[in-house]
Amino acid sequence: MTNKNFCMSSYMAFRYIERDDMNFYDGLTHENIKPVPAEKTIPVKTTADIDHEIQKQFDALKGKKLGILLSGGMDSACLASYMRGGEAYTFRFLGGEFQKEELRKAEYYANYYGLNLHYVDIDWSVVEKYLRPCMERKGAPVHSIEPQILAGALQAKADGVEMMIVGESSDLLFGGMDQLLSQDWDFDAFVKRYTFTNPADVLRNPIDMSYLYERYRQGNKIDFMQFMDDVFSIESSSSYLNAFGVAQMPYLDPYAILRMSEPLDLHRVRNGEPKYLIRALFHSKYPEIPIPDKTPMPRPVDIYFKDWDGPHRPEFRRDIDMTQFTGNQKWQMYCLEQFLNMHEPIRIGYTTGVYDLFHIGHLNLLRKAKAQCDWLIVGVSTDKLVEYKNKHAVIPFEERKEIVGAIRYVDEVVTQADMDKLAAWHHYHFNVMFVGDDWKGTDKWNKIEQQMKEVGAEVVYFPYTKGISSTLINATLNKLRDKE
Repeated sequence: MTNKNFCMSSYMAFRYIERDDMNFYDGLTHENIKPVPAEKTIPVKTTADIDHEIQKQFDALKGKKLGILLSGGMDSACLASYMRGGEAYTFRFLGGEFQKEELRKAEYYANYYGLNLHYVDIDWSVVEKYLRPCMERKGAPVHSIEPQILAGALQAKADGVEMMIVGESSDLLFGGMDQLLSQDWDFDAFVKRYTFTNPADVLRNPIDMSYLYERYRQGNKIDFMQFMDDVFSIESSSSYLNAFGVAQMPYLDPYAILRMSEPLDLHRVRNGEPKYLIRALFHSKYPEIPIPDKTPMPRPVDIYFKDWDGPHRPEFRRDIDMTQFTGNQKWQMYCLEQFLNMHEPIRIGYTTGVYDLFHIGHLNLLRKAKAQCDWLIVGVSTDKLVEYKNKHAVIPFEERKEIVGAIRYVDEVVTQADMDKLAAWHHYHFNVMFVGDDWKGTDKWNKIEQQMKEVGAEVVYFPYTKGISSTLINATLNKLRDKE
């Protein structure tokens, strides 16, 4: 089943397509990870239990060349202790200028247990390089960590690594999601807190995603623990499944088959001890250093998208205030737009006019323009802009705009408040601009043609319908009125 609007909204809200049977386009399928069935998980009660069960998993891997995604956090640091002599891969961003302290911690862990540390250098060009293959395999837009995981997996594969180790599941299993576990949530407050980006804030045709939360409603409260087990586990782990799948690199998360045999002690989590069992495990592995704070896998999305002006495809709203969104939310919008461009490239057209006393000449131009593009944006001149020509529109601006917007060839009607066509391109990112051929060859439009060429757009000239114009209609009406 395909439903692009549903898939866009699900991705914005949850960072994955929640329904397995729903896809963006015909011929695409997306893959979500299937959590380990409860009957196949191993119950653990103490730090010693966790240590024992992880050691068993590593014992079963003897003889394989192992690599690990090693960050500055507890989870991968603990796993590194079982891998003496293995290969460690640490992401280094922007030439090492981003989160230097995390790099130093990873270096310490690797040195402590004799791992060969390799840096995986990531900048925006690497993200762009690996984004498309990640989206192609997933059949959907992806999490911002996926291109860098793919880069790390490919680097390890080139080094002869046979199995990669990750510590992704620890946060969910052992109480690392301390912000989401910080209170017994009211239903509405949890929906607002958990939703990554509200689809209604960014999409033209959002689909209400509240149905997923409703499954866990308990009066005015929500079973947030079960929600996280069912929903967050799929969203986070699927990113690793996909990126390693692209690289064709086997991987193992030793935490994933464990489960706590007793309920999580929320009092301890809420009073400064998130992942209290893993904290104790870390202390046993590195007794001489402080336990590090929990940090997400680093990625400088705020830096990448600092000056990004937002998406421009017609699926997105025009009035998005990008200053209100985090770097991760901007990534979602960017990635969704890139995914749509991959599978549904569109030609955006733009034309402008006064459209006073709407007539067949206007209709002919709009019809021809729409025939040469997929999405036609029409700018209607304001009354004030018309006045600069020492003219006055007969029909008021808002009415002219409403008339043009009702024409079936027009996909979007916007306000034209000035004559700066380059500024309009920066706002609408059209591929082609349509204009009457009476402007062709003029100095003004030769300059505009050059400006459009430099940004990858073209100017197409259409002949006006002869013998008809708003000025002629108005003059004719005035003559008729004079005869009355």
